Amino acid sequence: MNELDRKENYPNQTFEEIKHIDENGIEFWYARELMPILQYSN
Repeated sequence: MNELDRKENYPNQTFEEIKHIDENGIEFWYARELMPILQYSN
């Protein structure tokens, strides 16, 4: 297993919780949903 895939590297799995998947199975995230997770103010 790749080290980046290990659960310990994603303690609260927030990125997975806000992930969206389009009709083609492509994963994507909305910048506005990422902002608070990444602690951006604006």
